[in-house]
Amino acid sequence: MLRKLLARDGIQNFRKLFSVFDDSLTIIDQEGEVILGQNPVVSETNLGRTPVRYSGEAIGWVISQKNPAFQSNIASFLEFWLAKESEKRNLAAEVLNNYRELNLFYRFSEKLVASLKKEDIAQMALDEICPLIKANRGYVALYLETSQELKVIARKSQQEDEIDWLNLVRGFVEHILENGVAEISNQHIPELQTREGAGSSVSVLCAPLKTEKRMLGVVLLIQEDERQFTAGDLMLVNAIALQTAPAIEIAFLHQLELEKARLERDLQVARRVQAGLLPQSMPTLDGWQIAALWQPARMVSGDLYDFLRFNNGKLGIVIADVTDKGVPAALIMANTRSILRAVVSIANRSQLQSPGRLLHRVNRILHHEIPLGMFVTCLLVILDPVSGKVTFSNAGHNLPYHRTPQGIIEPQASGAPLGVFPNSSYDDHELVIQPGESLFMYSDGLPEAHNSQGEMFDYWRLRQILTYSTEGAALNGEALLHKLMEQLALFAGPDWEQEDDVTMVTLERFQLLL
Repeated sequence: MLRKLLARDGIQNFRKLFSVFDDSLTIIDQEGEVILGQNPVVSETNLGRTPVRYSGEAIGWVISQKNPAFQSNIASFLEFWLAKESEKRNLAAEVLNNYRELNLFYRFSEKLVASLKKEDIAQMALDEICPLIKANRGYVALYLETSQELKVIARKSQQEDEIDWLNLVRGFVEHILENGVAEISNQHIPELQTREGAGSSVSVLCAPLKTEKRMLGVVLLIQEDERQFTAGDLMLVNAIALQTAPAIEIAFLHQLELEKARLERDLQVARRVQAGLLPQSMPTLDGWQIAALWQPARMVSGDLYDFLRFNNGKLGIVIADVTDKGVPAALIMANTRSILRAVVSIANRSQLQSPGRLLHRVNRILHHEIPLGMFVTCLLVILDPVSGKVTFSNAGHNLPYHRTPQGIIEPQASGAPLGVFPNSSYDDHELVIQPGESLFMYSDGLPEAHNSQGEMFDYWRLRQILTYSTEGAALNGEALLHKLMEQLALFAGPDWEQEDDVTMVTLERFQLLL
């Protein structure tokens, strides 16, 4: 090192200064070879020399035969010069290292921006880290809040083996997850002693993947050979982990958006399919008018209305409500509709006309298919359009309102919801709809709706709208349904979010013309 320093072009002035001392001053290296000056002619026993030290080690000597004081000054000067050159090299190395790290982070950032899959992002991080710090193995594991476990989504290894490193160092990893600070651990692992050619100690580096809101997981790096991870390795890995975590979070949110969009498309299709299961037109009966409204609270509904034709000209009207909303309720409702139609089809062949017995058969089938804790309320009405006689049975549903010019009549009928008990029985009840009267059937989504103050629309408000006015005029059919939804909107306010499905069916018998 001393020879290289004195050989540089920048020390010409030092050479000139040195030359004025003739042959009285010599500089030699560690091997005793002359770098500057003449070979000393005196013996080593009477030769004074002063060492030139660098980092505590003598790398050369200054020899003077005439002026030992000057010899010491020259040695001190050379040591000072060497220290400055070392500082320059260290500074240059630090600048170069910083440049390489900045270039690494810039290049890595470009890659992160180009990827929207968390697995790809994690693999890119390992591909950058492992060669850089010479790690034997690397893993990226994300914390699954649902199962309280860590799942490896990316790995990089110089060789394949069956070791579950995540479990071997689980205590250390859990410590990092808890504290949120990257650390190095040189662990003794007894399980490794059985491996051929492997020591029992490893160097483990673990850095958290965390964002401002939550802990995502860890970057885990393993070093099995004699080399141990350094503080510089820790700083570098932690910096990359800080870049990786937000990218994984963005990828996760992007994936959620994709899943949400896919789910919305699926729900739109499901809504169209479910709407296709509802009657596409109202039945046409001489002397009668039927109207219906179906408004789901979500994309799909747990409410149902349907019309069932009997061989003798009678008409069945069904309105039902599953105790839930959304997709689960829609699936149960579709199944209930299929069972109802199948039971009525079989009943037509046996001339069965009892709504109570029909509901009993539906319940026995549905009980074995409905999930625990769910049930279906159902009102089944069978109309004889000639006589106006209505036979109905109730399985836990809201009772219909019989609208007459004299007021509202609410028939009494009870029964357990479908799917609760396997052997539930249902009674038949009768009423007659006279000309000028109607029957109103509905689900609880209308009367049990709430406004922003928490007040309920309530059944008394519904009865008030349904009641005939003193002048004898009454809203019927679609006009009545429109009026009810209009009043609900006025009650709930512009910011109302529908809580439950709303379904209504009206059955009106025309007034006889004299």
